[in-house]
Amino acid sequence: CRKQNVSSKAIKPTWIPFTSTVSVEERLAFSLHLMNDDFSKVRESNTYYLGDVVHIEASVITANHMPLLLFIDSCVATLTPDKDSSPRYPIIDYHGCLIDGRSEDSSSVFRPPRPSFNKLRFNLDAFRFYQDSRTVIYITCHLKVTAMDRTPDSMNKACSFRKPANEWTPMEGKAAICSCCETKDCGNAPNWRNRWGRDVASKLGNVTNLEGDTVVGPLVI
Repeated sequence: CRKQNVSSKAIKPTWIPFTSTVSVEERLAFSLHLMNDDFSKVRESNTYYLGDVVHIEASVITANHMPLLLFIDSCVATLTPDKDSSPRYPIIDYHGCLIDGRSEDSSSVFRPPRPSFNKLRFNLDAFRFYQDSRTVIYITCHLKVTAMDRTPDSMNKACSFRKPANEWTPMEGKAAICSCCETKDCGNAPNWRNRWGRDVASKLGNVTNLEGDTVVGPLVI
């Protein structure tokens, strides 16, 4: 839900924007950043107004690993850094469906094409929680990687809802992988080593977890 009005008076940020990085055995590092309009650099301000577009870039540093393809499994907005706090608003869900774009007053989408295999970008309409006067929100995303040669599927995808066509469309892969965004039944993830096979797993060395949560914020709306 979104408020329909906002004061024209600027709000002075109480905190400096921060991004978090989650390292996996000092090999993989997942990150989220607030970016400027053309994604050329990190945004200097964390203050937005209703009607503004928030540009977010997710990335992973793979160090000495084989190239890995990044996906955003889910994202949730909360009023505190705790992703399980209440109220909470899902932005991306069902293994890569940008469900905020399905809302009537939203134009949120993934930004194609990828700048590189280890990055993924999306636009989010600035919003506030309905009937809540607090102006600060945090966004926590669950990021994961897959093998570069893995074909996108219902579990590994980046799907946006395109209102003119009234349909879900994928960043990569066949359109059918996004059909579950509407039915909200995109399956369960199997063990990643079984999913990739022994040959791929052996190239990943001692990595035991190829996913993690990262948070960006606070955003002052």
